[in-house]
Amino acid sequence: MSASSPLRLYQFLILAAGLVGILLSISLAPAAAEQSYTVRFEGAPADIKDKLKLTSTLENGVRDYPTAAALRRAALRDIKALDDALQAAGYYNGRTSFELEPGANIQKPVVVFTIEPGAPFRIVDYEILYSDEHDGRPLNFKDAGISPDHSAAGADLRDAQRLFLNFLWDSGYPAAEAKNRRAIANLDEDTAHAVFIFTSGPKARFGDIRAKGLKKTNPKYLSKLKTWQLGGQYERSKIVAYRDRVAATGLFSTIEVAAGAPDEAGVAPIILNVEERARRTLGAGASFSTSEGPGGRLFFEHRNIFGKGENFRAEARGSTIEQSLDFSLNKPLPSLPGHAFSNFEFSNETTEAFNARSIRVSGGIAKRWFDRKLETRSSVALETSNIEADGSEERTYLISVPLSVLWNSEDDLLGPTSGVRTGIVVTPYSGSQTFTQAEWTARSRVTFGEGGRFTLAGRSALGATFGSAFDGLPLNKRFFAGGGGSVRGFGFQEAGPLDSENTPVGGRSLIEGAVELRGKVSSNIQLTGFVDTGSVSSSNLPNFNEKFFIGYGGGVRYLSAIGPVRLDVAFPLDKRESDRGYQLYIALGQPF
Repeated sequence: MSASSPLRLYQFLILAAGLVGILLSISLAPAAAEQSYTVRFEGAPADIKDKLKLTSTLENGVRDYPTAAALRRAALRDIKALDDALQAAGYYNGRTSFELEPGANIQKPVVVFTIEPGAPFRIVDYEILYSDEHDGRPLNFKDAGISPDHSAAGADLRDAQRLFLNFLWDSGYPAAEAKNRRAIANLDEDTAHAVFIFTSGPKARFGDIRAKGLKKTNPKYLSKLKTWQLGGQYERSKIVAYRDRVAATGLFSTIEVAAGAPDEAGVAPIILNVEERARRTLGAGASFSTSEGPGGRLFFEHRNIFGKGENFRAEARGSTIEQSLDFSLNKPLPSLPGHAFSNFEFSNETTEAFNARSIRVSGGIAKRWFDRKLETRSSVALETSNIEADGSEERTYLISVPLSVLWNSEDDLLGPTSGVRTGIVVTPYSGSQTFTQAEWTARSRVTFGEGGRFTLAGRSALGATFGSAFDGLPLNKRFFAGGGGSVRGFGFQEAGPLDSENTPVGGRSLIEGAVELRGKVSSNIQLTGFVDTGSVSSSNLPNFNEKFFIGYGGGVRYLSAIGPVRLDVAFPLDKRESDRGYQLYIALGQPF
C-alpha cells in the first residue's frame, strides 16, 4: 500500500461516517398538535391495551375538546367503542367506565378509562351449518383437518371460518360461500358456542378451459398451462396456480379465472377471461460513467409472435468501449415446464486491454423448478473472435456447452427489496483452445427500520479457469474487474494488475464483493453509501492472497415508476498514478 494509504483510509472513514449519519438522522413527520387534555387507561389487559387505545378517539386526538361537557360526551362515545372492542377480543363480560379528573392550576384535565375486562371467554363447541342441501360435505372442523385454538376473539373466529371455506374450495366445491358466524356466550361460565353457516353448492370436477377475449393467442397453448387433470376433483388452489402461470407469460393485461356451473355429471368448465397486451414494444435506455463513457440501448420486442407465447427480441447497445447487436427467440415449453431459446450476437469491444470483434450463435433448453424460482439451463454455442492487442492479431474458433443453475426469489427486476439471486455457470470450451470456466454470483438484501426505510444490500462473485495456461487464454475470455458493474471507483477493467504501460492484463480467476447501505429520505428519494472490492489473479482458482482493490463512495436514487434512477460517485481507496481520483456513474436500476 502506498504512503498515501493512511490518508485515503482516513478520508474513507470520514465519508462513511458522514453517510451513516445522514441516513440515521432522517427526520420523522412533525408530531400532532398538543391537546388540551390527557387520557389514561387503567385495568386494560396487556394483550389488547394497544388495540383499545387505537379505538379511542380521545386517545388518538382526532379533535380537541376545550370544555368538560365536550370531553364527557366524547368519552361516552368512546365507552361504546371500547366495549365493542372488548367483545371482539373475546371479553364478553367486559365493561368500561370513565372519570374526568379536572385539572388544577396549569394542569390539563385527565380522562380516566377504567377497564373491567373479566375473564377472556373460551369457545367450547364449534358448530357447522349449511343453508343448502348437498351430501358428503364436512360437518365439523375435525373433518376438515382444522384445529381451532378455542379463542373467542372475533379475529380468531374469522380465521377459523376462512380456513374452513378454503377447505371447501379445495375439496371440490367451487361455489362455496361463508354466510354468517356468531358466538353464543354463556356469561355465567365465561364460555361460548361458535356457529358458522356456509353454502357449499354442488361438488364439481375439472372440465375444459373456455377462453374468452383471445385475439392472437392459441387456446391450445393456454390449455397446456393448466395445473390439473381433466376429471380431477376441483381445487381452488390449482385455479390460483393456473392464473399465476397465465400471468407469468406476460401476454395479458387482465386475467380472470373461475369455475362455471357444473353439468349433470358434475363437470365444471373453467372460464378464462383475458385481455391481451399490445404485442410489440419499442424501448430505449441511456447511461453514463466516467470509466465507460456515454451508453445507450434500443430494443424491439414482439411477444406471442406465433400465437403460442413465443418471444422475439432485437437489441442494440452502444458505448465507447462496446457495441453489440443481439437477436433472440424464446419458445415456451409448458409441459417441461421451461422454454427453448436461440440467440445470435455480434459485438465489438474496444478496451484498454484488447480490441475484439465477435460473432456468437447459441441455442438450448431451460427448465424451471420449485415454483419457477430455480432454473437449470443447458445450451450449445459457436463463436468466433478476431482479437487485436499489442500490435498482434489472433482469430479464435470456439464451441462451448454452457451449463447453469440459477435461483431467483427477488421481487422486482430493477429495484428488488427482498429475495436472493444466486447462480453458477460452468462452460467447457473446445476449438482453437480447450479450457473450462466457472463463475458463481450472488446478491441479496435485507430491509429494516420503520416502514422498511433502510436496506443493506450485498453482492459477491467468484470466477475460475481450468485447463489453460494464463498466456494461452484468449484475452476476451480473461477475467477483469473495475467499472460500474464491478468495482466502482476504478476504471473499466482497471481494478487488477497492469503491465508496464498501465494496460490491464486480466487473469484466470476473479473475486468480487460489494456492500451498500440505502436509506429513504422521502417516498422517492434514497441516499446510499457503498464499499466495493475485487481481485484478479493469474492463478486458475481465486487467490485471496492477491492484492484487493477497494472503491468507496455514495450516491442518490430517484425511485421512479419505471425503476430507480441512480447517480453514484466513487473513489479508489489506494489510488495508483494511473487511476482517476473519482468515477461518476448514472444509470437506471440498482447496481445489485
